[in-house]
Amino acid sequence: MARIDRIGPPATLGRGMPRLRLTPVLLLLTSVAACIQATARTSEWSSTQGTAFRADPVEVLGAIATFQSSLTTGQRLKLRGLSDEDCRRFFRETQSRPARAATWARAKGAATADLVGRVLTVNRRELVPADLAALPEPELLVLLFGSHGNPETWEMIQNFNALYRRVQRVFPGRLGAVFLGYDHTAAEHKRLATETAMPWLVADLAAEPAMDARRYLPDTGTRIVVLSRDGAPLIVTRPYDLASMRRFSDDLTDLLAELDPANPRTWKDRLHYGRVVRPLAFAETRAEPLLVGNPLRADGLRQRGIGRVSARLDVGADGAVSAVTWQADAIVPEPMRQPLAEALRRHALFLPAIDRGREVAGSFAYVFDVPPADARAAADAAWLDDNVRITLPLPHWLVLKPVPVREEDFGDAVEHVDGSGVVTLKAMEITDAKVTRQAQMNAFNSDWFGPVGSGGVHPVAGQAQMVDGLALTWQAVDSADGYVDLQDGRRALDYCIGYAWTEFDAPADMDAWLGLGSDDGVKIWHNGELVCDQWIRRLSRLDDDVVPLHLKQGKNRLLIKIQNATGAWSFIARLRVRAD
Repeated sequence: MARIDRIGPPATLGRGMPRLRLTPVLLLLTSVAACIQATARTSEWSSTQGTAFRADPVEVLGAIATFQSSLTTGQRLKLRGLSDEDCRRFFRETQSRPARAATWARAKGAATADLVGRVLTVNRRELVPADLAALPEPELLVLLFGSHGNPETWEMIQNFNALYRRVQRVFPGRLGAVFLGYDHTAAEHKRLATETAMPWLVADLAAEPAMDARRYLPDTGTRIVVLSRDGAPLIVTRPYDLASMRRFSDDLTDLLAELDPANPRTWKDRLHYGRVVRPLAFAETRAEPLLVGNPLRADGLRQRGIGRVSARLDVGADGAVSAVTWQADAIVPEPMRQPLAEALRRHALFLPAIDRGREVAGSFAYVFDVPPADARAAADAAWLDDNVRITLPLPHWLVLKPVPVREEDFGDAVEHVDGSGVVTLKAMEITDAKVTRQAQMNAFNSDWFGPVGSGGVHPVAGQAQMVDGLALTWQAVDSADGYVDLQDGRRALDYCIGYAWTEFDAPADMDAWLGLGSDDGVKIWHNGELVCDQWIRRLSRLDDDVVPLHLKQGKNRLLIKIQNATGAWSFIARLRVRAD
């Protein structure tokens, strides 16, 4: 289905105007007035379904065509939503725009070049000039606006942290980010950046007035804007609480999926646009076949003992693979060669070779080095998969707390402190046979359920429970947006542990992923199996950890143990499964 998304901030951008009308969700509709303000270069466009709009074409990003309709508003359209003629027109009107640079320091994109020489980075609690020559020019740029005195800003930064780091691990170099501060001093600007250990860039506060990015500056509060490298606005939102930050996280993940060449949902769009414009792009030259859809996946190859797929593929003028010739460096067991070649012949999607504007037969050197298994990388990739979007709600918990732990027991438990300020405590195997009672207290206290195992825990509200000689009671707690606060109102509970238990139904046996943030250390049991074990000190942040689970049809149970040192004591959890 062709779809046009219109993106931009609210129509009222005047300084000093009240911001109460600013919606917390992705802003998809722009006013007629904003369209009228579009630059003189704007032209008429329409989707294949007949929806018309005026905009300046900017660039193709993966499966979408991006447009800018005014200084602060943009639109995007699935490539299949463009007619053949509009594909050609889009190509002609954007081919003079600068290509993506090898390094950010050489960027010519309207948004990315605007930052060159104007951004800093956090290094050992100092702000120093950023070395953009060491970074690739990103395809997407995230602008985070906030001020030191606004609590929403601190929450936005903390909750963007895990998403940013995860995207860098799965899609290195694709996403860049910069924090732009306002309504605070240079000292407060530095404090905000260094105390949150921002892993992304920080605008030089003195240079901000000259930056084009300031056009998106809010009057009050926070704002996040996602731009293409050449300045097309793709997401504009105000992340004012956990729920709105979670929506932004999913919106950005969905956008990244549109750019991912490994995402099968993008292949038809890429084929549609490529078949139309490649004869124009190579009207005077030759280009070999282009692989659009790769049917092979690392996990499946690894399971079959395949280390490297190396073959020459003959590709006809219609894009079909006619022959597969194995190369000498292929690491493929002999019994797997014929079925693997058949999979490539039947399922690999190609744009054919082009010779002076004409589709012709050609050959393609196919090489796939299978990486070693990495459970964390697999979980990160699954969490960013646009098909992992069905949420199984976890609204009700039973909580058992607090079990005191002596303050001095934390003293010698620190293993290391990383660059972002996260303190990792020493991990120990907790069994009476291997460590003493005191050592258990030093690490993470003892588990009260002992020999019956966590699978035997099935409490009810109001049930009494003895833990380390203390008489505690299971309390019913409702979760707001996945957040569970373990503190008792204004009374701080320091140096203690607690447990949270919930039960939920799964419609079938299925894989699932639990996104979890904790303050502080955490253990998780699923149906009696220990699936996560971390003694750390940190704040609760959205989706800090992604824990793979395999759900069984019917009732499933989660038991979470949270350790607190000082201050806030909480966790954030959400459970997702694949849509198919």
